[in-house]
Amino acid sequence: MSLVAGSMMGIGIFIAPPVVATQLDRPGAFLLVWLLGGISALCGALSVAELGAMMPRAGGDYPYLRRAYGPGLAFAAGWLQLLAVFPGSLAAMAVGTASFQLPLVLGDSFAAPASLGLDPILFWATVLVVGLTAINHVGVMVSGRLQVAVTIAPVLLLLVGTAAVMVHQGTHAGALATAGSNMHVPSIAALAAAFLPVYFAFSGWNAAIFVGGEIDEPARNVPRALVGGTVSVTVLYLALCLGFLSVFTMASLANTGEAGTAAATVIFGPWGRWGVTLAILLAMLGSLNGTVLTGSRIAFAMARDGHCVAVAGQLSPRHGTPAAALWMQCGWALLLIFTHSFEALIGYASAAMLITGSLTVVAVFVLRAKLPHLPRPYRTWGYPVTPAIYVVLSLGVLVVLARRFDPSVFAGVGWFALALLFHHVVMRRRGAAGAAADARSASHVASSSASNPSGTAPEGVEIIASHQPAAR
Repeated sequence: MSLVAGSMMGIGIFIAPPVVATQLDRPGAFLLVWLLGGISALCGALSVAELGAMMPRAGGDYPYLRRAYGPGLAFAAGWLQLLAVFPGSLAAMAVGTASFQLPLVLGDSFAAPASLGLDPILFWATVLVVGLTAINHVGVMVSGRLQVAVTIAPVLLLLVGTAAVMVHQGTHAGALATAGSNMHVPSIAALAAAFLPVYFAFSGWNAAIFVGGEIDEPARNVPRALVGGTVSVTVLYLALCLGFLSVFTMASLANTGEAGTAAATVIFGPWGRWGVTLAILLAMLGSLNGTVLTGSRIAFAMARDGHCVAVAGQLSPRHGTPAAALWMQCGWALLLIFTHSFEALIGYASAAMLITGSLTVVAVFVLRAKLPHLPRPYRTWGYPVTPAIYVVLSLGVLVVLARRFDPSVFAGVGWFALALLFHHVVMRRRGAAGAAADARSASHVASSSASNPSGTAPEGVEIIASHQPAAR
């Protein structure tokens, strides 16, 4: 649950409310889109919990997509996650943390890299990504204990802070008190544009399936972690949004930049602002750590199937972690940090999440048809309605944004299409060539055995056999 909640609870809940307020100028619509985000995430969690309990393994969505759709589509979705979802999320959260929380917490030290000619935001974002990758390199137990600590502490602090917000005297000046009774129905386009940052804030609801093979009693604990973590964060997010609307009008919320620190400044003054910002920083570390841990398992699983460079599928002999996959993810995230703006990173990652998340949830339908007799320790509650809700909401948002020519949607679709084309042109040929080589090798072994009744392996056969891929 701490992995799921920590992966979800990141910079999104603090930077998304101002973005949503620029699209929706009524508190009712504002809260509605956050409630829809929570419902979408819960429906997704209820759906993939069935997959995680049925086939617990590392690699997240990828193994389930491969079983449901075959290697081609799984390859494309896996590479979309490798290129956009996880490194994009890492980059966005690291830049956001370095922009909003670290300057206050570090004080004058934050600007120290400037004396070396370095951009402080880019420098500290790099430190966050590299440092947490190094911790995860050391081992799951170390990163797991860090995850629990940096999840529980900020949740408790933020709940206390939210309660203080809601009873503060400034409540009477907020949007909840000043909005009036006139109803205003937002456009579908405005709701879709507002949903994208909300979806980013809720991302991480599927984190437990990425380490399913490393969780004790996965048939019981994976569904509990997915659903329990998602419900907890949804309740916290709605409470925080009510708190923001109690302090700010919609217009002032739209101009805060980062709502958590701004609300703390209004309510608690300088010292309270520092304390709440520290709590937010801890939440950010939890989200970053959870993303580093889970994202690296995608490259690891794909490499095991020959769909990523072989070194990504190797475990560190000393620590037992997918070290190469971790550092590959780190390198791509750093490239995104230095080439994209903060807003572009959020859109880039969110659109890709909508695509891969929809494919994974649809896999619940596909695998029930393809593998009806496979034991399912947990079956999706509310099936088929709950997975359908998730898919309809996600695809609806993608269609609306595509009609508005949103670049993030076309970037996600472009990466997916290129990966699918690459698999069709290159990987299938390589697979066909490998199958032909296997057949020739088998024929050679058979003929050699017939001419060598003593059973000793002819020269070269042992070498050929030792290099055949393991059966999958």
